[in-house]
Amino acid sequence: MYKQTPAERLVTLTCCLLSRPSLGLSKNELFQAVTAYAQAGSDAAREKMFDRDKSAIREAGFILEVIGNDGFDDTDSARYRIQHSSFSWPEDFELTPQMLQLLEIAGKAWNSQMMGDAARSGIMRLRSLGLIPMSTDLAMLSPRLLAQHPAFAPLANSISMNQMARFNYRKADLSEQIREVSPKKLRQLAGEWVLLADENGQIKNFLLRRIVSSVSELPDSATVVSLAAIDQAEAELLIHVENQVAKIEIAPDTEAFWHFNPGPELIVDLNYMDEALLAEDLMEYGSDLVVLEPTSLAKRISESLLRVVELHA
Repeated sequence: MYKQTPAERLVTLTCCLLSRPSLGLSKNELFQAVTAYAQAGSDAAREKMFDRDKSAIREAGFILEVIGNDGFDDTDSARYRIQHSSFSWPEDFELTPQMLQLLEIAGKAWNSQMMGDAARSGIMRLRSLGLIPMSTDLAMLSPRLLAQHPAFAPLANSISMNQMARFNYRKADLSEQIREVSPKKLRQLAGEWVLLADENGQIKNFLLRRIVSSVSELPDSATVVSLAAIDQAEAELLIHVENQVAKIEIAPDTEAFWHFNPGPELIVDLNYMDEALLAEDLMEYGSDLVVLEPTSLAKRISESLLRVVELHA
């Protein structure tokens, strides 16, 4: 389940309060509209979050009004709103229909993970503020940033909350280990999602496809690592991928042809992170392609196909 950070909770509450400038919203309506309030473990916890957020809104310079029942906060009939005079877009800012649809496309790009609900919620708030009609010029565009592994959301949350995480990790030789790490960064590279994390004082890379258990978010705070160390580890990862190149010959007018879009010579060069995982992916295309280089990749695919034949013949 996606958990809002305090900052996201505050932004959502602010947008809700701005969406009803005349009537305002009751406490119960706000508790239902803001995800973090709805997921609070108890009424007392919900009330404490709401009190903190009201103070934060006022400290930020917004005028938070309580209307109804003589302005007392703690009554069921009290309704809350932010004065629009205390919140306005910059004078030179204009949100056009096309710009709004670009934001929608960005939101849809995160198709199946933690950003989905948050992005949709943000777009709904923008609509409620601007009342902008939609343009259909960009309706055919729908990019997808595939992050379908179940480890993605909890790892991203661990990074956001600065917490340690634990998971089972399977190496290329099929051995498994329990890893307890401080997640620092998620990065998509060469078609793979990779986690950069600190483990015992060293920044290491973990492919999400090799995480074979659920991710446990540990209560311990993450270790402190400098941005320079993370940047250095990421630079080394990029060099590794640049040096890992597979040369593939593609059969014309096949599924592989349309997927890889080779040139006239029907040859493509693929950078990759993990040879075993690349072999798994290429095997799906069967005879649509032939691995020319490296020989280790061609041998790995050939041996895997032979095992499939032996098991199912």
